[in-house]
Amino acid sequence: MTSNAQGRRHTRKQRNSDELITQKLRAVTPEELDAWSSGSDSEYDPNEPQPSDLDEPWPYMFQAGDRVWIRTAGGNWHPGKVSGQTTRKGQTREKEGLFYPVVFNEKLRKYFAPLNGEIKPNNRYIRGLLADAGWL
Repeated sequence: MTSNAQGRRHTRKQRNSDELITQKLRAVTPEELDAWSSGSDSEYDPNEPQPSDLDEPWPYMFQAGDRVWIRTAGGNWHPGKVSGQTTRKGQTREKEGLFYPVVFNEKLRKYFAPLNGEIKPNNRYIRGLLADAGWL
């Protein structure tokens, strides 16, 4: 099999996997989002220490327009921006959590969950972790 055919097959598998994940996500109502941010439905604590590892889950709340770093299914980290689309909720590694829509690589959009360790804020601390890991 040629590498192009293998690449297309891998892309189809990834697309199918992404569609399965997307189908399980549900839109978050404004009331649910308020409850989540107030801590009644989440372990989010603004005083919680920052993650010590890039892959570490972190209960962080994002807003539309926030600059972020996201980890793709291939394990690569890319800069992105939380879009104004609907925040969703669904099952993360351990429990139900929020998924944020992020635009990256100029035109790609996908949902990422802080509790899966796949989205981090674009701040000095996270950029330091990225640099230490060889991504910057």
